[in-house]
Amino acid sequence: MAPGHLPDRCLSSLAGAGGACRVGGAGWRERSTGPRHPLRVVRCRVHENAFTLYPEGHVPYGRVSVLSERGEAGEVDVKSSLVGAAIAAIRGERWPEELIFDEQGPVQRTQRRRVKWLGKAVGFDQPQVESSVLGELGLTAVEVNARTPAQRVSALGKLATDSTSWLRFVGALDLVGGLGPVWVMPGVGCDRLVPARGAFARFMRGPPR
Repeated sequence: MAPGHLPDRCLSSLAGAGGACRVGGAGWRERSTGPRHPLRVVRCRVHENAFTLYPEGHVPYGRVSVLSERGEAGEVDVKSSLVGAAIAAIRGERWPEELIFDEQGPVQRTQRRRVKWLGKAVGFDQPQVESSVLGELGLTAVEVNARTPAQRVSALGKLATDSTSWLRFVGALDLVGGLGPVWVMPGVGCDRLVPARGAFARFMRGPPR
């Protein structure tokens, strides 16, 4: 990430800590999961805390993006996103139980895990989804309530993959609150800035999705 895209404040400042932030690059962190490239780590010299910058559309410890990218013909690569797993499920496309020889993954348990995680993250695992969450996502109760988990999550496929749609999704995460505080930092578009040892990161630890 270019130096000009670094945030001008840290999370301590957003939480009310005094003193002007001095945020600079602290290096790069290799990734075993998630975006297939190193992630930028930044540090605030005033408040002595460090953060990781995640690309728009990704959450910590996730192997793939949340929302589905569409090809030139409008088709969705269902295996490249969390939403795509739900879209495949309602189409009746069950991923293989296990891979044989040189078959390409992911497998069925990954499909189920992606649908379950995403549904819980935005509150779709409740009998009735909160109207505030639906409003943030631009969805209606008819599109989400009284449906199977996969059908509910697949409704998120209506969201595009631009910055506005990502802000909607982040807003829904924040309303549900199951992942801890969510921030979108000014000066870096919609890049996610997450505490290196914050509640969000602790919550997300476990088997990679």
